[in-house]
Amino acid sequence: MSELKHLLKDYYPFSLLTEFQLQELADKASHKQFSKNEFIFHEDEAVDDIDLYFLVSGLAKNILHQSNGKQLSLRYYYPGDIIGLMVMFTSGELNFSVQALENCTVFKLNKRHFFEIMTRNNDFSKVIWGSIGERTKALYDEMKNKASHDDDEENVHLLKTRVKLLMDPPIFVPPHYTMSDAAKILKDQNASGLIVSRDSSKMLGMITYDEILTFASTSPATNLVSDWMNPIPAYVDADAFAFEALSFIKNKLSKCIPVLNNQKVIGMLTSRSFLNLENSSYLDLTYNVKKSTSLEDLVIHGPLVNKTLHAFVQELVEKESYAYEVSEMITNHNDNLHRHMIKLTENEMKQQGYGTPPINFCFIIMGSQARNEQGFRTDQDNGMILADYEHLSNREEIEKYFNTFTQKLNTSLRQLGFPECTGGIMAKEDKWRRSVSQWKKDIQTWKDELDAQEIQNFTMFYDFRPIYGDFSLAGEVRTFLNEKAQHSKTLQQLLMKDALRFKISAHPFGLINIKQKNKKINVKKTGLTQIIYSTRINAIKYGVNEVSTIKRLNALKNIQAMHPRDVENAKTALHYLHYFRLRQNLKELENNDHVSNEIPIHDLTKEDRMKLKEALQVAHRMQQVTKISFNRNRVV
Repeated sequence: MSELKHLLKDYYPFSLLTEFQLQELADKASHKQFSKNEFIFHEDEAVDDIDLYFLVSGLAKNILHQSNGKQLSLRYYYPGDIIGLMVMFTSGELNFSVQALENCTVFKLNKRHFFEIMTRNNDFSKVIWGSIGERTKALYDEMKNKASHDDDEENVHLLKTRVKLLMDPPIFVPPHYTMSDAAKILKDQNASGLIVSRDSSKMLGMITYDEILTFASTSPATNLVSDWMNPIPAYVDADAFAFEALSFIKNKLSKCIPVLNNQKVIGMLTSRSFLNLENSSYLDLTYNVKKSTSLEDLVIHGPLVNKTLHAFVQELVEKESYAYEVSEMITNHNDNLHRHMIKLTENEMKQQGYGTPPINFCFIIMGSQARNEQGFRTDQDNGMILADYEHLSNREEIEKYFNTFTQKLNTSLRQLGFPECTGGIMAKEDKWRRSVSQWKKDIQTWKDELDAQEIQNFTMFYDFRPIYGDFSLAGEVRTFLNEKAQHSKTLQQLLMKDALRFKISAHPFGLINIKQKNKKINVKKTGLTQIIYSTRINAIKYGVNEVSTIKRLNALKNIQAMHPRDVENAKTALHYLHYFRLRQNLKELENNDHVSNEIPIHDLTKEDRMKLKEALQVAHRMQQVTKISFNRNRVV
């Protein structure tokens, strides 16, 4: 292995090794190749089974799985990097996978000899330990920053609630008081913490039971509060969202959090403060989903059968929350069910001898779930994006693995209360389970062939959203998809014509007829579809990357592609349409009736009929405006 020895001599910190140590390391090493998208090692492997690799050529990345199913790539590995150090030397606390992004050449280093050399060469050991510490800190910081943004979207209501609505009055203690005084105040007030302040306003620090216990377990030279307080406690501003404060408590960074306004303490938060949140039952539901260990455990949390979910939605509807935000909450619950079912399916595959996923993948959902617009009943519309694998020698085994995996998954989702798509838009179908390169070819085909079926496939796929796995795969496909759609006027014209298939019955002067003979209106086909399609087409035209209809509308307003008044009208219409559907669904669930999108007109009050009529008029006008706009430059 003279080649490896020659390479290592030029790389710090290997340059700190003696000739004998370099030779010893090289003699125990072996040469290995990894193809693009292969795993160099996988997070499910035991730490003892993970090797050290010196990367000679190529590019690799690490992949960290989050509890919400999304994967984070926190760093790349370049030639000269050692792969596997952090996993081995941190006792498995950073349990991540490493994947080859290009064809990689590595030297596999003997771990035992690597350890021995570290014990014999202090300079080398010191550099390695320092590097591990810096990398670990950087990774945790990056994890925290990236994860916080993703978690912000997990609960609509937590985001809407400000901490000033939850806080308790602050309890102060002067800095010259003794720790015995502070302990007595904590006990008498049944408090979790005290704000140290001279003027009962500006915070100098904080005393909690942690500081009391530390004081009591030592032989202190002083017993003043000012000498034992935490001078830099975590705190939040009064206008912060409840989620921000809850994260401190959840991660055990603090048991008591001061609330500040203009540098003055106006309140305190503890874990008890969050018990008053009106969505506490929803938080319990989320927890129960994540702790389920089998399909049988998970079934009781399905959207059609779970009474806690029904009660929570009922409460939000009665309190006049925006109905499209309530639909987003239902979608979030369904996302959690999907993510956890994927995890359970992965475990089942391992137990049955199939092993871990051989390549990286991303599970995507489409339709109303992708747009965060679900009611209580929704079919499966899902797919999968695989890392390119066609060049790998085990490609047939890869296809067999994911075929089995998705068959199991789609079947389990059906048992959870998500009927299989009658059109076959599911990950178990080869057409909807493709590699990145295959998806790009399909998108090009949809764009070029432009028949009715391809247009409908394109429409369905355009609204995809990733919910589990390597989101970078979805990002690459999304970039390609948006570029093709935005620059094809012919495609946009055909999408507009496809959208016009769903028309709203109207009188000549735009007055919506809601006195139909069947006395029912399907608000999905009549109202929601027109707004969703019109908004989507304009989002494609102007290069808006959002998937949610509400977010698309806001983005179109921000780039001045839609007038603010028209956007607000569309959002109000969406609120009414979702509201009437949710209210009807709750009635149907209570009566054990079939859950539908149909609203009986005769059950509506006069005021509700007017609201429904206004919503349908907005939908009708949006459809007409879109038609006129795209017909100015007719190309087909």
